[in-house]
Amino acid sequence: MNNSATTRTITKIALEYNANDKGTAEMVALNYLLSDSAEGQFHEMKTVADRNSKVKKWALTGYISQPDEIGRKLKDEEFKQIAIEALAKVGLTNKNQYRLDIHNSTKHKHIHFVANRIDISGKCTVKAHDIGKRFGEAVREVCKEKGLLTDVEIGIQKKAEMLKSLTEAIRSENDFDGLISAMKKKGFEVQLSSNVKDGISGMRIVMEKDKNFQTERIYKAGYKLSEISNQLKISEIKSLFEIKQAIREAQKNADNLKEFRKILQQKGIFVKIQYKGEFKAGQKNEIQDLWINKVDSKGQEKNGFFFRKNVGFSLSAIDSDLGDLGKLLNKNNEINNQNTHSESATNESLIEIAGGLLDDFLKPTYVSVDEDEIWKKKRKSRR
Repeated sequence: MNNSATTRTITKIALEYNANDKGTAEMVALNYLLSDSAEGQFHEMKTVADRNSKVKKWALTGYISQPDEIGRKLKDEEFKQIAIEALAKVGLTNKNQYRLDIHNSTKHKHIHFVANRIDISGKCTVKAHDIGKRFGEAVREVCKEKGLLTDVEIGIQKKAEMLKSLTEAIRSENDFDGLISAMKKKGFEVQLSSNVKDGISGMRIVMEKDKNFQTERIYKAGYKLSEISNQLKISEIKSLFEIKQAIREAQKNADNLKEFRKILQQKGIFVKIQYKGEFKAGQKNEIQDLWINKVDSKGQEKNGFFFRKNVGFSLSAIDSDLGDLGKLLNKNNEINNQNTHSESATNESLIEIAGGLLDDFLKPTYVSVDEDEIWKKKRKSRR
């Protein structure tokens, strides 16, 4: 459940807001307050708060909001009990004044509270330190005790769903405009941020169903890319789209594999070929995949979600539609094999070179030219 709690000095407006909600608010709990009006209840609270002159921010205000995953399944009494038990865990007692109101006018049903940190004897029972964090932990504890999903557990599920949809959109699209459109069809809003130096520099993803314009200033829906995945970076997505666009252009202008590689090389993009099985000179060798990397990959030295150090991007991993390109790559391949690849057969013999260099999920793959020479020397020294 989303939640918020803060200590502050209030006026009667806070209680009026609690009791209104466009005329739909439902008061579900009242403690040590006799007046029926918001103004009267405020004066009662202020009178008690004045018994402790050391505490200036004497009120505790906030809310708990039910997510769609729980929806409106909880009865008002159950919802009220969650709030009271969570407030008790941060110090509220049965001698503290408080008012709880359920609001139904917004997309998500939520409960607001206004409580006096000073009890009727003049003691401050609710510490202000880290109150927002402590209240959030208290709500989670109560939810677990009642067998309900917590905001953390719901967040994990949402992030996994976002990452799955995002990677699918990245594979099917060639630029950020396409990505935004594809994600929208899946029920997500992609918000991009940019700066003068880097251009697009950040991403936030929001589930359309989670948008709540009434509480967005308190609770910002969605998650930043870094919260969704610690591997997938915005710089990696930018490089991936740059390479995909170059591939599309090369595909249009190349009649065979040799021309395809040449066009990409002119753009500073290096292509290594992965065959099905071991390469055999003078015979038809079917291409299984391409590993594509920028010649100058200084900005891509770390492994990412799609990018692999020393080998770059696997075309089958970054592009979900390889049909036409696959036909192009294997077109007349039996004719071009001898001339184009006979000298590099050893370099591009996937199984022979890869060995135990990379993790199992990357095999078979390639190593860089420099590393290839090192491994050749090692093999010779063993003979």
